[in-house]
Amino acid sequence: MKRILIVVVALLLAGGGALLLMSRTPTAAPEASMPQPASRPAAVGSAMARESAGADIGTAERAERPATASATSAPEATPATTAAAPGAVYELPADDLPLRDSAAALIEAHRAGHLPATKRLMKELTDCQRHRTASLRMDMMIAFEESPRGQRHGGERLQEAMASAAELVAELAERCERLPDGLDEALLFEVQRRAADAGDLAGQLGFVMVPALSLNKALQQLDRLAVYKEQAPQYLQRALEQGSGQAVAGFMEGYEHYFEGWRGRAAQGTAMQTQAMRKMLDAARPQTPLQQVLGEDLLKAYTYATLCKRTCNGTDQARAEAALGRLRVALEPDQRRQAEDDAAALYDAHFHARAQPEDIDLELMRDSIMGFRR
Repeated sequence: MKRILIVVVALLLAGGGALLLMSRTPTAAPEASMPQPASRPAAVGSAMARESAGADIGTAERAERPATASATSAPEATPATTAAAPGAVYELPADDLPLRDSAAALIEAHRAGHLPATKRLMKELTDCQRHRTASLRMDMMIAFEESPRGQRHGGERLQEAMASAAELVAELAERCERLPDGLDEALLFEVQRRAADAGDLAGQLGFVMVPALSLNKALQQLDRLAVYKEQAPQYLQRALEQGSGQAVAGFMEGYEHYFEGWRGRAAQGTAMQTQAMRKMLDAARPQTPLQQVLGEDLLKAYTYATLCKRTCNGTDQARAEAALGRLRVALEPDQRRQAEDDAAALYDAHFHARAQPEDIDLELMRDSIMGFRR
């Protein structure tokens, strides 16, 4: 129990405060995500509400502008109103240019509604955010290695981590060094959102599952948090409708707020102690932005876990199997049958007899976002 209490205290200090700034009031989940059978028990009906995919996102986001005169000359417009001028031709900068030299032209074309510029800018910003993150990690590890504690406990693993970070920094240095401050997470969030709105799968999954948010600075990002809360369920639904198994896994994990650190702890105390500790963890543990937006719903989690067994990659299928094992004991038999019927209907609607898109490298995206971890 002492070890558990230490985990709880660490969670309270390190993760809970910033993440809980985001409203935990569940946003209505997409209506179209769950085809409705002709009849179902009222007590177990799973309403999967979908908001209109074309909903007006208004002016909630005010992304920061890059700190270059040419990059900031054009005002930002929302995806719903931005479109390339008829007949407009954009000659994008050469692919081998550093981002500091190509950013102004890419941002201008991106904000005019030119999707190739948006997708390229999203990739290059992601890479350069990875460069910044790796540089910071390397500096932190060097400082630790030189400290008395680091000299005692550094060892081979620290050296390997430093070498990996140094390799990534060197790989991306030529393209990403000396960037203006404005080429940051705020701009990446804007680019993710516009790519998602244009139907780009990488943009949709990146925006929903790896948003460009530093959650330890939540009060400075209320505009982005509001946009995320409004748009994330819709974009994930649209990714699912493209046949993305990763979108299915996103819904599965978003609807079940399971804390992995709890595994095997129940046997270490009395039933009353176990219940009290679980409540403390529920209140303190960090939740992903998607979990905070969707709210916990075990019936929907079971539905998407069942669907994931048929549509996800091997890693996500293993997560789905583990989730089904946990959820079976939490749901009644008729609820499980209803969830299985709903999963079958989703499969027929979005996955049957169609080729699935290739998975997006979400781990690479996670390496670029310092404030977000799964």
